[in-house]
Amino acid sequence: MSDFDLDPLAELNRLADAALSTDAQAASTYPSPDTIARWQRLFHYDRKQALQLITAQRLDLSRTRISDTHWELVRPSREAAGHDRESYEHALGLGKVLKEQSATITITTADGRQEQAFVFRLGGLLENAEKVREVAGLEKLPKVVNGQGEMGPAQFCVVDLKAKGKVEDWLAMSQVAQSEKGS
Repeated sequence: MSDFDLDPLAELNRLADAALSTDAQAASTYPSPDTIARWQRLFHYDRKQALQLITAQRLDLSRTRISDTHWELVRPSREAAGHDRESYEHALGLGKVLKEQSATITITTADGRQEQAFVFRLGGLLENAEKVREVAGLEKLPKVVNGQGEMGPAQFCVVDLKAKGKVEDWLAMSQVAQSEKGS
């Protein structure tokens, strides 16, 4: 079954459930200081990033939500690690956040060759070039450029596609490691 073969009734029910969920109902309210602080602590976001990502998650009716059964199963370990359900769901979608704040571009190297590069916004768990170097196993610091993000001035990191894969793998594994620490 492809993504295009979805049962329309099941999809409508999923969207209705999403619209009635607690976080969707809270989407129009400003996140509490405790919620913002939790996201800053867990994901290393600055206040502005945390606020923007909390709001975006609450407004995204199409995102995948965990079931009540799933949450009850992982709740003790996730709460021990500092999460609530909302931040836990965000943690499961960190790869999506990276994808939304990145692009693959073609660059011309010093010798005139064209190569694919991955450009992504620094912040959160990938807070600086040193962290990216460590995560991607690079010998030297990756290139960082200043630019404009959707929230104003931002720094962007440029790596090759091999490093991109390592960054994506690290984000996926960091969630597994957090789960093990919290249990």
